Amino acid sequence: MSGTRAAAALVALAILIAGLQWVTTSPLRAEEPEICPPVTMDVLFPPTTLPPETTTTTEPATTTTVVTTTTTTVPAESTTTSAPDSTTIPSEATTTTLPETTTLPETTTTIPETSTVPPPPPCLPFVYDMAWPLAGSGQIGSPFGADRDGGARKHQGNDISAPKLTPVVAVADGVVVKVAQDVGTENCCWAIVAHTDGWQSYYIHLNNDRFGTDDGLGYGVRPDIAEGSEVRRGEVIGWVGDSGNAEDTVDHLHFELRNPEGLAVDPRPSLEAALGAAFLLDPQPTWPYADDDAHPAQGMAGTLLTEGLLLSCDESMVNFCPELVAAPEFAGALAAHVAGKAPPPVAPHSQPLPGPLEAVDPMSQAEALGCDPGGQCLQFGLPETEIARIAVWVRIDALVATLRPSSVQTEGIPQVQLLSAEESEARLRAIGAIEACNPPLDDRRLLTRGETVTNLVSWIRGDNPEPCSPL
Repeated sequence: MSGTRAAAALVALAILIAGLQWVTTSPLRAEEPEICPPVTMDVLFPPTTLPPETTTTTEPATTTTVVTTTTTTVPAESTTTSAPDSTTIPSEATTTTLPETTTLPETTTTIPETSTVPPPPPCLPFVYDMAWPLAGSGQIGSPFGADRDGGARKHQGNDISAPKLTPVVAVADGVVVKVAQDVGTENCCWAIVAHTDGWQSYYIHLNNDRFGTDDGLGYGVRPDIAEGSEVRRGEVIGWVGDSGNAEDTVDHLHFELRNPEGLAVDPRPSLEAALGAAFLLDPQPTWPYADDDAHPAQGMAGTLLTEGLLLSCDESMVNFCPELVAAPEFAGALAAHVAGKAPPPVAPHSQPLPGPLEAVDPMSQAEALGCDPGGQCLQFGLPETEIARIAVWVRIDALVATLRPSSVQTEGIPQVQLLSAEESEARLRAIGAIEACNPPLDDRRLLTRGETVTNLVSWIRGDNPEPCSPL
């Protein structure tokens, strides 16, 4: 009995091993789907000229020659002997084999059950690893390969509709190889980024209008970006618009993705994957800044942006930080942008940090704000009086410049100097930029970035940033 049991155990073990081998090698086992190659225009529209040429030119020539030789040599034999055979063989086959084949359906129905091999798994769409090209939401449309200009050309990418001035970001690390921003011309506004892996991304129909208009006189590519500039994945490179041949369409970004060979690739699967990943991070819709909604300076900041002055306060380039105290350099950059040259330097003012931080011990201040533990945490900026001096300098200097004849050399002519705070305020009151109902300018409280933009630009234009309420 022991020998019989041992033999039975060996048989069972052999069966188990065979079963395991079958499981591991069986074609029924699911396989991982492969990745499809990128879809290019050649894939969507393969060439159709070669096959017709080969079938129409070679085959008819060979068949006609064979027929002429056979029909002339043995016409009688071929017609009398082969035809009866061909007519009787099917009848014999059908009458003798049908009863035998009546049992075949039973075997054919079991074949799929016992040897069903799943078809090769369909390949998954190619997805390029990239960021979503907007700092905000957008709707993907206009499919790759769609007809354009009545079929004269094909759409090389996807259009992503989004509100005007939604920030457009680089989808991958790379170098800007092309910038088109000739304001007021048809060569505006788009950019091309060459990625570090050899791929390229195209950003077309960027903004070309000034804020709140459709005048074609605004900027859409980040003003400090030029050909050769390095950009990082997710870095702002421009803003959504309707430039080029998109003037009569909704605002959108035309996005293209090109492989290292320079061929346009259908970007939709990559865009959809990037969009899903982007919304895991809950991006905020921004146009043009994320943190200035309903702020009094929002319109002014947007106007300056579309005139070529980016007012970002951090590396994201989508935040304006309107409540942050404005550094003197910030006011100087604003004035230089409007006047075309930097104003004379203004000494910064200082004040203790407001709020509960004043009561915090110096060591805690140092940890929270990086201040010197041995001193007092101060913030530096400019009050209203200093902003007024800069605004009046811009107005007077611009007036003097217009009065100088172009033929006269300006060398030796003294530059306009900043007036005193009192005289600057008097000038602004004289033109109505500060009304009688407005209190005297504060020479102590430092202005925020939002207040600096609102006051400085308004005073330069001769407007009152805080008009009095009508009685």
